[in-house]
Amino acid sequence: MVPDGKSQQGFYIVSDIRIRLLTLVLLSVLSFVSTSGAAVVFFWWLVFAAKTTFAKKSWKVVLLTSVLVGLFPSVVLYFTGGDVFYGAKIFVLVLLAFWFSASLVFGEVMSLFVWMFGKKTGFDLGLAAEFSIQALSEIQSDFSHMKSALKIKGQRFSVFRVPSLAMGLLFLSLGRSDFQSGILARRGYISGGTFIPVFFPGKSDFLMLVTAGILYAVLLV
Repeated sequence: MVPDGKSQQGFYIVSDIRIRLLTLVLLSVLSFVSTSGAAVVFFWWLVFAAKTTFAKKSWKVVLLTSVLVGLFPSVVLYFTGGDVFYGAKIFVLVLLAFWFSASLVFGEVMSLFVWMFGKKTGFDLGLAAEFSIQALSEIQSDFSHMKSALKIKGQRFSVFRVPSLAMGLLFLSLGRSDFQSGILARRGYISGGTFIPVFFPGKSDFLMLVTAGILYAVLLV
């Protein structure tokens, strides 16, 4: 990553999770309060977050999930006489969620929790969060390997294969959890620990936060 926080591929990577989290909160509130706010946040996402999101996540998964999640409430509200544009707000919120998850870096959630809650409670919460994020990443990797195995066998992925694949993912996850808990037990882990939070804020961090703050101030304050 180059000094200004912009990678050589051209997408922005916010290195300080505290700034990224504050940016996420401001944009989420702005998007949820009004339809115009959601539209502005969507353009913010296109400028600052789209490339980061698609660098880590499949664009098909991101767009399909966002559209489906946003479409459902709009359809329901259309037939019940509610605000049909509510789905657009949900659509933007899901895009923001994908961006935040795509920009996560190993260890920074631990840094955030220890910085916020200290070496005991913060360490425990951070450890649980890091394990959860790691588990989700491994499930995604396992699922990708399963689909590749089906292609090698000349078989196609279908809804009927979901139960067997889900069972396989479950057993793999339980096996890893048992292994991790065994390591912690052998090391005598009970609660708390020593961890020094590390953050590397850059110019792009503040650029994204400032633009989000300006949009929030202009449209809501």
